Amino acid sequence: MTSISDINTESDHRNRIWFFPHKFWAATQNMPKEEAANLMAEVEKHAAAGNVEALKKYPFVFIGDPYKKTTNSAA
Repeated sequence: MTSISDINTESDHRNRIWFFPHKFWAATQNMPKEEAANLMAEVEKHAAAGNVEALKKYPFVFIGDPYKKTTNSAA
């Protein structure tokens, strides 16, 4: 028997939110600490709301599966 949470997890698999700390650090290394903290709070707010479109603008956030191999159909 599949639980409701299992079904929700499977349906959200393609919209999984990935955060890459090393990319965040690279993007914010010259920012004041307060500005970087505000940026992180903004990202967390969008993630909690499931606002995928807003999260796509950040270079340190990836939506989907960053490790999934893609096939190039134009080959």
